[in-house]
Amino acid sequence: MASSKVLETKKAVVSEITDKIKNSESVILFEYQGLTVAEVSELRKKLREATGEVRVYKNTLLKRALDDLKIELDGFLEGPNAIVFGKELLEPIKVVTSFAKEHENMK
Repeated sequence: MASSKVLETKKAVVSEITDKIKNSESVILFEYQGLTVAEVSELRKKLREATGEVRVYKNTLLKRALDDLKIELDGFLEGPNAIVFGKELLEPIKVVTSFAKEHENMK
């Protein structure tokens, strides 16, 4: 059984995810398998310029946060996923779309 410290840490992460989703104008979930570290770093930089942020969370913690928000995405929470939180509605979406076209290995 997990220690109380580990459980508190997990609860804090779930709370962080929930807050970020609630306070974002756009949220994008994508599979980052096939991207190199350099490509992920490039995407992070481009998203920062577009007032967005890329985070990687364990799927189980992300699922708990989505359950708290009553959002159903079970079929999408398999494999390595990243989530983009955008302060603007369209700019982060444009960045991710453009990046995906440039990097065809991105799913």
